Amino acid sequence: MVFSVFSFATMADTLPLAYFPLFLHCLIGLVAAQVAHRKGYDLGLWLVWGMVGGTVALIDAWRRPRRLPPL
Repeated sequence: MVFSVFSFATMADTLPLAYFPLFLHCLIGLVAAQVAHRKGYDLGLWLVWGMVGGTVALIDAWRRPRRLPPL
């Protein structure tokens, strides 16, 4: 990718730059799902919440109390 004063980056040139934050967002979501699952919450629900929420889901999973198994 070469830039000069007279050329502009096209969307195709900058698209790979978007992959890294998206990858980190999904990775943080997977960590959130794992944390919540270890605390006793539903893994499937937290996988979806983690992929949508990312960092917010991780903070939510850290702050939730551990769930006791039903009797």
